[in-house]
Amino acid sequence: MLVEWQRTLESVGGRIQDGAVADFNDPEGELVAAERGETIVTDLSHRTLLTLTGTEVLSFLQGQVTNDVYPAEHGTPVLGAHLTPKGRVIGELLLFPFEDGFALDLPGDLAPTLTKRLTMFILHADVRLIDASSDWVRLGVAGEGAREAAAQAVGTQSLVPEGVTRGERGTAVPLSGPEPAFMVVVPPESAREAWTAAAATARGVGKHGWELARIRAGVPDLGPATTETFIPQETNLEPLGGISYTKGCYTGQEVVARTKHLGRLKRRLYRVIADTPLTPGQAVYAEGADKTQGRIVRAAPRPQGGSEALAVLRIETVEGGTPLVPEGGQAALRIESLPYPLPETSD
Repeated sequence: MLVEWQRTLESVGGRIQDGAVADFNDPEGELVAAERGETIVTDLSHRTLLTLTGTEVLSFLQGQVTNDVYPAEHGTPVLGAHLTPKGRVIGELLLFPFEDGFALDLPGDLAPTLTKRLTMFILHADVRLIDASSDWVRLGVAGEGAREAAAQAVGTQSLVPEGVTRGERGTAVPLSGPEPAFMVVVPPESAREAWTAAAATARGVGKHGWELARIRAGVPDLGPATTETFIPQETNLEPLGGISYTKGCYTGQEVVARTKHLGRLKRRLYRVIADTPLTPGQAVYAEGADKTQGRIVRAAPRPQGGSEALAVLRIETVEGGTPLVPEGGQAALRIESLPYPLPETSD
C-alpha cells in the first residue's frame, strides 16, 4: 500500500493491518452493511494490477485463459481463469481495457505465481507485462447504490452499461457477479478525491466487509490454499460467464471441454454458513464419515458470529441432504442460495 494513500485511509478512520484495511473502527456495523447489500466502498491494495501492452496482447491471452478475451477490445471486462495443463484453476483474473493497452486484476497472494506463468508463455510475442499495483489506487464499490458511487468516484455522471467507463479522475470497471460491484482505478494524486466522492453515498468497510459482499454475490477468489485444486466448472465460473466453449484451444482446455460434453460434474460451488470460523482450504466432511466432501474456498465473518463462505462440495452429498461438517467443527454447515441459477448436471 502506498504510504500517502495509507495516510489518507487512516485520516478517515481506517485501521491498517498487514497491508490492508482491517476496518473503519466499526467492524460489526460494516459487516451488517455488507450483509444487507448496502452501498460500500473499500480499498483494494491487497490485490494486484498487471498492465499489458503490445500488438499481440489479446492473441496471447486467448491461449492462456478460459474465456474469449476479444470483447475486452470493445470495452467489456472479461472474467477468466488460468489453468494447469490438467485443467485445474491456478487463479481467476479479470481482463479490461486500460490506458493504452489492457490490465489484469488478480488476487495479490497468487500474483507471483500467475505472473511467472504468464511471463513464461510470452516467449517472442509482442507483449509487455508490468506489475503496476504501485502506480494506481484501486477501490472496490458494491451494493445497491454501487453504480452511482462508482460514477462519482471517477468523476462522471453515468457509467457505460456493462462496460469500462473512463471519467475525469479514473476508470470504473464492472466486476463479475449478479450483484452491482465495481473496481475504481485512479492515480494516487486523485485517490483522496475519489474516496471522498464515493464515501458521500457509500459506507467505508474493511477487507472482511468486502469479502462478505463478494461471497454473497457467489464470486470465487481462489488463493494459495485452494489453487490447482478445482476445475473451472466446480468453482461456478460457467454461470458467472467465465468460460467459453467455442473460443478454441488454451492451456487445460481439453479437461474443461470434456467435463462440459460428458456432463459429469461431481462438485460445484455452494454458499454456506457456519457457527464457527471458517478458513480457505479447510476440509469439509460428511457427518460421521472420514471421506472429504469438499473444501472452503472463500470465507468471511458474519456480524452475528460464525462465518459465511463459498465451498466446493460434492453435489450428490449436498442434494442427498447429508449433514456436512467443517474440519475441526461440530455443527453442520447450512447451505444457502446463490444469486444466480446453476446449470443442470447429469450422471
